[in-house]
Amino acid sequence: MSVQISRRGLIGGLAALSTMAAVEPASAALRLPMARPSGLVTSSPKSAPEADLLAAAGDARTLRLFNTHTGEHAKITYWAEGKYEPEAMTEIDHILRDHRADEAYRMAPDLLDLMYAMQLKLDTSEELNIISGYRSPQTNASLRAKSKGVAKRSYHMKGMAVDIRVPNRNVGKVYDAAMDLRVGGVGYYPRSDFVHIDVGPVRRWGAARHV
Repeated sequence: MSVQISRRGLIGGLAALSTMAAVEPASAALRLPMARPSGLVTSSPKSAPEADLLAAAGDARTLRLFNTHTGEHAKITYWAEGKYEPEAMTEIDHILRDHRADEAYRMAPDLLDLMYAMQLKLDTSEELNIISGYRSPQTNASLRAKSKGVAKRSYHMKGMAVDIRVPNRNVGKVYDAAMDLRVGGVGYYPRSDFVHIDVGPVRRWGAARHV
């Protein structure tokens, strides 16, 4: 199925990208409507360790999630028979929403694959406990005002990051699993008992800095 884009829509999209690149992240342009396009959802190339795990996992990818703030549980198959399932991904968007603003966002397919690869790497059937998923610019600004550890241009605002803990796996093991996958950013927060993972540039940090 093809997706037709009008000239006006293309110009509008380029303008939105320009806004997202600005230094100040608090612009409402970062927020996207929840309706997903009807065309094929795609992802970026994977690191070798992640690709190997995903290839060996079979024909379906299922995330088991628990939102620690809302108490919501979900078991969602978001990829099956070689393609992403837009309706299932919208359900995940809801689980990972900004609970403070009650606002959802399109989470990056690459992030969902990374979360699934983490389940495989940790060999766990436990739910990934979501400490933080999407953050609206307003929420990020509010958190930043209270803590120097919150980045101004956080990947949480782009639907590209989550903070997680995993029952029956200590935070060091979760961090090691994320490091082994060699994907995006990995932040280690042992005092708060969570690990930050994102699908931005590859980088690593300890408890002193959070993005």
